[in-house]
Amino acid sequence: MKIKLLFLLFFTSLISFSQNPISAFYGENMSSFSLATTANPINHGPSGANQIWNFDQLIALGTSIHTNVSPTTAETSTYPGTTTVMVSNSTINAALSTSKTYTKLLSNVFSFTGFINSGLTANFNTNNATLGAFPMNYGFSNNDNVAGNYVYTTYSGTFSGTLVTTVDAYGTLSLNDFGSGAYSGNVTRIKTVLNISMNWGILSNVGTINQTSYSYYDSILGTTNPIFRSTTSVSVFPLASINQTDISLEKFDSIILSTTKNVFASIWIKNPIENSIEINSQYPIDNATIIVTDILGKIIYQTKNISIQGVFEIPILLTKGVFLVSISNDNGSVSKKIVKN
Repeated sequence: MKIKLLFLLFFTSLISFSQNPISAFYGENMSSFSLATTANPINHGPSGANQIWNFDQLIALGTSIHTNVSPTTAETSTYPGTTTVMVSNSTINAALSTSKTYTKLLSNVFSFTGFINSGLTANFNTNNATLGAFPMNYGFSNNDNVAGNYVYTTYSGTFSGTLVTTVDAYGTLSLNDFGSGAYSGNVTRIKTVLNISMNWGILSNVGTINQTSYSYYDSILGTTNPIFRSTTSVSVFPLASINQTDISLEKFDSIILSTTKNVFASIWIKNPIENSIEINSQYPIDNATIIVTDILGKIIYQTKNISIQGVFEIPILLTKGVFLVSISNDNGSVSKKIVKN
């Protein structure tokens, strides 16, 4: 009887760990993730209690750093209600890509207000995509209507659809050794399914995007980041001859300290540019020099001894073409390519 009682107490303790509330959808600022791929599709299995997930065929692909910044005045105007912009700088095979996710957190209710990704800009300005209130517990669900406008390749128009959010499962997750190492622990899972239908001019339903995301949160690790997230996006847009599936796999590694290297690595420049060059820096950069050159190396603009933190705008009218922006001080430097269409 005593053995059975001890087993019951252990089992109850394990369940309580597994069902700890999820406190946030996106986590801490300057979080580092390992990106992965896999030869075989991941089977996330059914929903419910005491599930077992063993993703043991992940292959290291690259890294990604998520930086949380405040929206600029222009961004707040374009994406109303935005409180935080998550900038993701990803590196795969030495190729750097940047995406931005616009979010709103009001009275603990988390919503997407827009995002900018490769080939697609979506603005939920008609009806934000709301997940729900945090913290979230197992069994939570929310179904929200979404609407706004988009720019997809050379097409633009309106869209509408739904975002379904469920905290649908908890159990044990194991990841094989890739990136920063293996993982095994108790997790709770959020599943989100975004379905949108796009309109172009007088034509309705000219394309669709289905995005399904599974986010696994460690119950006792002490971070608000998901320990693992899998996102599958299926885009069908016959007008542009697009019918593709994209899969993103990322595992949380660590919170990056504000070292000089990371300060310069976190700099983001809005691209392509319009009537100014917008430099974003989460951390202060003092006594900086900014030089803008064309592809032949000719200096177009130069300024010295300035301080950068948050958003720094250079009001400059450039002709169409490719340019290089170099930012430096005594502690380091970074160069970014920009395009003026």
